[in-house]
Amino acid sequence: MALVTGTPPGTTTSSEDIYLESAPSIYIQDYNADLWFNPDSDGFYWGLTGTVTYPIKELGCPVDVSLTENLTINDVRCDNVGVKDTVQQRQSVDFVFTIQSFFPLQILTAILNGSAVTETSPTQKFGLGKINNNQYWHLHAPKVYDEDAGYYVVISLNKTKFVDAWTINMPYGSQWQVTGLKMRAFADTTKPAAQQFGMIMRADAGAIT
Repeated sequence: MALVTGTPPGTTTSSEDIYLESAPSIYIQDYNADLWFNPDSDGFYWGLTGTVTYPIKELGCPVDVSLTENLTINDVRCDNVGVKDTVQQRQSVDFVFTIQSFFPLQILTAILNGSAVTETSPTQKFGLGKINNNQYWHLHAPKVYDEDAGYYVVISLNKTKFVDAWTINMPYGSQWQVTGLKMRAFADTTKPAAQQFGMIMRADAGAIT
């Protein structure tokens, strides 16, 4: 039968007819906080748990969310035969997005690399000055794809920083947006080599037994 249909014989893993849509939620927490699973029973590091010292910040109304990587790629070229292989090195992982929710200012100052917020009723204030290059964040981005069953995927990045220049767009008759937001995940040498940038997890009791 395999010869007739063109299907290769042997063990095959087939794609599932499950399609993810819309952006995940985005949560960040100071890198100095311990991850919730540090590690879990399978040896993976992920998850956040908020404390008074290190509260979790949920970034509101994200759009245009994407995940990409920065690679160094070098071909192994032999002058007698040409390219025989390619050597790749992952340098960083970038999580890029736009947000449309500005309050409270404790969240806005984090994404703009601003100063600590001073709150004196009825005002909140923060400064835009020198950037603190020692501020890193855990990033946790879950997406539920079956709300009835509670099945979800999670993107977890260990040691990220807001990099690149942001822009606040203020269009007439439309919502303000902070664009140009990029959280870059750097190699976290406190984690296993296979998880230095982070991990991706799926939880689905219907498909994974």
